[in-house]
Amino acid sequence: MKKTSSIHSKYSGLSERELLDIIEALTIRNNRLTIMLFGSRSERFAADPEGQRLLFNEVEELVEIEAEEEKKAVEEAKKSDSDKTKKRRGKRAPLPEYLPRTEKIIDLPEEEKKCSIHNVDLVKMGEERVEKLEIEPAKASVTVYVTLKYKCPCGDCGISEAARPSDPIPKSFASPGLLAYIATQKYVDGLPLSRQERIFERADISLNRTTMARWMIKASELSLPLVSLMHTDLLESPVLHADETTVQVLNEPHKTAESKSYMWCLARSGPKPIIYYSYHDNRSRKAAADLLVDFKGTVIADAYKVYDSIQNVLGFKLAGCWAHARRRFWEAEKFGKKASAKTDLLLASQALRFIRKLYAIEDDVSGQDKAIVLEARQRRSTLILEEFRAWLLDKELIVLPKSPTGKAISYALSQWTKLTVFSQDGLVDIDNNYLEAHIKPFAVGRKNWLFASVQAGAHASANLYSLVESAKVNGIEPFDYLNLIFKELPSAKDLDSLDKLLPYNAAQHYQLRPYSSSKK
Repeated sequence: MKKTSSIHSKYSGLSERELLDIIEALTIRNNRLTIMLFGSRSERFAADPEGQRLLFNEVEELVEIEAEEEKKAVEEAKKSDSDKTKKRRGKRAPLPEYLPRTEKIIDLPEEEKKCSIHNVDLVKMGEERVEKLEIEPAKASVTVYVTLKYKCPCGDCGISEAARPSDPIPKSFASPGLLAYIATQKYVDGLPLSRQERIFERADISLNRTTMARWMIKASELSLPLVSLMHTDLLESPVLHADETTVQVLNEPHKTAESKSYMWCLARSGPKPIIYYSYHDNRSRKAAADLLVDFKGTVIADAYKVYDSIQNVLGFKLAGCWAHARRRFWEAEKFGKKASAKTDLLLASQALRFIRKLYAIEDDVSGQDKAIVLEARQRRSTLILEEFRAWLLDKELIVLPKSPTGKAISYALSQWTKLTVFSQDGLVDIDNNYLEAHIKPFAVGRKNWLFASVQAGAHASANLYSLVESAKVNGIEPFDYLNLIFKELPSAKDLDSLDKLLPYNAAQHYQLRPYSSSKK
């Protein structure tokens, strides 16, 4: 009874419209949680009257969208071929050339190689070749290094022997290939070390998770000069993407096991892409400053205030993310359908149409030279931005500030200067989705391994994720790249040797398998 009266007193002085506003906000919150638990979270535009294709989707839903587009293409192909009596079958992708091939000859028995009518030898007229992909469980082998030693017969000249290749981890039986295999399984395929331990057990190999964890830390330390060089090179870029996501580390000084730590991430798109992860036990101004020290270009980021606080101190420029601005209008429309007034829903839909036009222009100039991109943005995007801003200022006066649409309008206006930076620079992306796509592998892996036990493990994860994600965006198979650097880094003592091992240089100097574009 006391609880009911306190609630009544809390809302007793509010008007009917304010009460409806509170009910609307609670309903939207309920709708959002319901959709997150049970429904699809893809952010999509409804098909417009002109039949334009969907122009924006969250990176988390790209696989779903591609599946739908493929299904649509198949349906269109069936429709176009409906007048044919025989349907054409699709071509199967050939098996990779690098796979070893073993031929099994299927031949007639000798007694059947004579014509049953004329009793003469049959003549071979041709052959049919059919390839079948064979899979065997992972095979392990042992390489025994035998170092031959020599001495002069006189016995006074000492012993001569060839230098054995440097080990990535001294005094261990870990080869570069084994380290690359374990790292690829964990950081590319999201397979925790505990599961890998069971896989090794099935092959009668005793390799426990503690040993593998220690190896990953050692491998990370080995690669630190290369990762540091990647960070230095990254900071010389004209444009960077920046974002951060949480990570749980159980044993951190002065922190409980349940507290949050952060994996910060920087990225450079373009001809020499880099993805760089950095672990910090906080989300502070200092962490961001350490990450962006000496950077003087443009940072594309969300509205996190830390970036604003160090922008002038470090001397870089901030560009906003239209994906974040759009998401608020999308939520107002999607989650508020059963709660909002028709006016609010209509305004949210109108705002989304403005943003759709901006993305349509980006779609038209995608992959073009920066001069062409800038010209299109100056000629077309700026007009839409001016019209959209005038619309926002006008609607801000008639929408309740605390309503979902009101909050979306307020966010867009508060970030407006940063949201228009892309229209002034052909190198700046309209959103931060490039980086979000490369944070996703870490988020997927985190669901499997859940946490890091110690800070050294978190640092190792940051370094190894930097390597495998950078390998992928440069079109290199991650296993091949890790195998290469774990083999070469022990003897790489100068800057030139490290430079050849950078993800965007490695393929020019070493034979590495390409990373299929379908996997990117």
